Amino acid sequence: MIANGMMHITLSLAGHGAHPAAWRVSSLPRGPGLLPDWRPMVAMAEAAALDAVFFGPWPQPPGALADHALEVLMPDPLPIIASLIPRSSRIGLGGSVYIAHTEPFHTARAFAVMDNLSDGRTALLADTQGADQQPGDFAHAPRPADQAYGRAAEYLEVVARLWESWEADAILADKPSGHYADGMRVHRIDHAGRFFTVRGPLTAIRPPQGRPVLVMRDASPAGLELAAASAELFLARCASLEEARECRTALLARAAALGRPAGALRILMEFMPVLAATTHAAARRLEELDALAEPPEDAAPCFLGTPADLAQRMLAWQAAGACDGFNLLPALLPNDLGLICQGVVPALVREGRFRAGYTGRTLRDHLGLPAPPPLPRRSAA
Repeated sequence: MIANGMMHITLSLAGHGAHPAAWRVSSLPRGPGLLPDWRPMVAMAEAAALDAVFFGPWPQPPGALADHALEVLMPDPLPIIASLIPRSSRIGLGGSVYIAHTEPFHTARAFAVMDNLSDGRTALLADTQGADQQPGDFAHAPRPADQAYGRAAEYLEVVARLWESWEADAILADKPSGHYADGMRVHRIDHAGRFFTVRGPLTAIRPPQGRPVLVMRDASPAGLELAAASAELFLARCASLEEARECRTALLARAAALGRPAGALRILMEFMPVLAATTHAAARRLEELDALAEPPEDAAPCFLGTPADLAQRMLAWQAAGACDGFNLLPALLPNDLGLICQGVVPALVREGRFRAGYTGRTLRDHLGLPAPPPLPRRSAA
């Protein structure tokens, strides 16, 4: 049983839904730039007081570009969540970053700005999956596979140090004196590691959350080890309640062994709901989607049933200690998201297991996550 009985619910949105055939049948209108219009989807999720909405490209499937153009052309999530900041006020917004093919300074700067613009509502989804498997798509030279996670761990440390290079009260904005910032409270990080050399400080003001929430989902042995050391939210895919409970127990035990305090890591289980008024109708919906496009092997576990059935599944898994909540991937937008927000969430609210409205301002508030402990400062070389 989870300590306070309250679960967390986030969404992952991409394209017209999580099922690869969604674009062929979705009624989701086009937004700017011929992209799906996610703005009403985020508004719907915020009206239901969900914790956060995450955006990230699905893994690119093999095959010709023309056959998989929608997946290949999935836009960078960071501009997407930036565009949604002024169109939302409370819900968290997360975007994925390919750790293997980006630089920590630029990631830290982008999220510091977005966290300030959103008053502390952002999450960084650190994508470490397939880090050594896409050598031809990016400018970085291929690295040995055994270096991928060492580089990722150092990358995340540099990002955290850059966010902390400005103390919380470093900004003075004192017009009479002409002093905008207190230089004694802005620090170089002087990082010289195996993969990165970064002097700092960050050229962006400290995020309101101290650090945006760090999310991971890589279930490889090395990915789980990195998550136990660094992640604050882990998105897991487990086929059964027992598997989920074992996953959560093992990950929390490893985090504790690494010296992390209780409550520093939340674990959410991922489902792709296909919902309808009856289980038979939901199964028929899935058959129609599968006939148009076969789901990939690494797809999230599919849930078939009514909104009430899904609410009961979520209540049972959380009560059994299998997770702290759920990251839901609606199979088809807006259909399944509407049923989640208008059917599943009210049932959970009635059971006293989900909030009826937001009580905090930041994403850390929504998730009940503590402020991250400061990293020890290094002296200048």
